[in-house]
Amino acid sequence: MRMVEEYLAPKNTGWATEMNVGQVLRLTARTIIDFVAFDQSDYGEAFDQAPTKEASGCIYLKRGHQMLSRRGAPLMTMITDEFDGLGTHDMQFGMCGRARHKRAAEEGRLGEYLHGSNMELPDHGCSENLTWALEPWGIPYENIPSPVNFFQNMAIDQQSGGMKRTQIRPERPVHLELRAERDLLVGFSACPDMASKTRGLEVAATVFQP
Repeated sequence: MRMVEEYLAPKNTGWATEMNVGQVLRLTARTIIDFVAFDQSDYGEAFDQAPTKEASGCIYLKRGHQMLSRRGAPLMTMITDEFDGLGTHDMQFGMCGRARHKRAAEEGRLGEYLHGSNMELPDHGCSENLTWALEPWGIPYENIPSPVNFFQNMAIDQQSGGMKRTQIRPERPVHLELRAERDLLVGFSACPDMASKTRGLEVAATVFQP
């Protein structure tokens, strides 16, 4: 494959780019990535967790699964997943951010994170990162969908429905690849990842033309 574009996103920052149908996006990281996608011709055709889970019959995004829009249109297909067998990709949670961090502190829930109730909170998170990254395309925060959270391994209790964060992350940089099924605008945030030992790391993005 021929490389078209590459970018290294520092931790707790965002990035967005346009892709043509058939191009492949490779994301390489050891940290959580909050990822969204939009049809280039209609930003209302945005990634949606619910149709994606319904179509695959699975609460996790796996190799061979498609990311669907809220109207059920295929946006991307996961074609490679080096995290498979190590952990799963979350499609239950939304995005972290300044407001969510503040609420967790006010509710006394910071103990749920690895670094505990006395940790220093970041002044922004994935919601701000994606908002800033998508601003050049005129997409406001209110129109950014709940993402797929790559490398965010959740412990889900089947009986109670309870969800808990885990510290399961790649021990070395691993990658996944997504093929564009139409012309797209894609964006991601390199999460501050307060549930991990590293509290976030950089994310490498590469777009290939087959």
